[in-house]
Amino acid sequence: MGFAKTKDRVFAGYETFSGWLARRSRFVRRAVYGAFGGVFWTAYLFPGSNVRATMTGLARHVGEGPPRRLFGRYVRNFLSGTALAERIRHGYGPELDGMLEIEGQDRLDAMLQDRGLFLALPHMHAAFAMTYCLANAYPVLAIVSLTRNPDRARAQMDLYRQANCDVIDVRGQDHGAVARKILQALKSGTIVVGTVDRIQNAPEEAVDKARDVVRATAFGAPVGYGGWPTRFATKARAPIVPACVAQTEGRLRLTLGEAVVPTGDLAATTQAWVSELERLVREHPTEWAFSLDKYWSRVLRKNPTG
Repeated sequence: MGFAKTKDRVFAGYETFSGWLARRSRFVRRAVYGAFGGVFWTAYLFPGSNVRATMTGLARHVGEGPPRRLFGRYVRNFLSGTALAERIRHGYGPELDGMLEIEGQDRLDAMLQDRGLFLALPHMHAAFAMTYCLANAYPVLAIVSLTRNPDRARAQMDLYRQANCDVIDVRGQDHGAVARKILQALKSGTIVVGTVDRIQNAPEEAVDKARDVVRATAFGAPVGYGGWPTRFATKARAPIVPACVAQTEGRLRLTLGEAVVPTGDLAATTQAWVSELERLVREHPTEWAFSLDKYWSRVLRKNPTG
């Protein structure tokens, strides 16, 4: 059972009564989310499961274990992050007021004195809830790419309309218009939030200009990262700030990594923020939703001790 198909089945079932569930008590909501968690455990326990093999590889990389316990925390964080997003989607966003803590907020404010910055996130369970809260205090442009699955794409757009910030879908709009909007935002003091850990096979050369893919090393393996975050930050002369979001005791904590200032060397700058992003992911592995993405799964399974 593939993880992508598992997600589609979970969301397809959830969509049938998400509005009803949003109006139920916390006890009922937790019980229903617990049932959805059972679907993920089915994927984990299925004979020959890539999910289990991936968690085993991830546990070795980050020095945590056993894998079953790691996966249990992954599922809990996935469900709690989803629950927060759905509260926002159905009009209960004010419940999150005051929930966000920014580790290094003084540094963030100092960087924004001159111009905007690119907040580079991995796919984390509570990334949307964090963005919603962040937009209460700062101007934010969220870069999104809707899934190709039409049902999930519709659900995603319903959610993003409640994001409390400006949103641009890079898959559904003209590339020139997307570029202009991102550059204008960076130059005008806006925090541009983008998830940047969608990878491809690594190109043979340092930069594949035709595909806009940069060769980088992550978790001890060569992978292909999109060159667009570095290109936009370079043109706007704005820093790239890798970050992660953790859920703790009813709070959201945004941790800012070391800022990377583009040097004009696309490959070197990309590797710099990729390495910093990996460091943050290693600190919060069970918040990293994309560890079970098919490309990352291959990296973690094939290179379990890198």
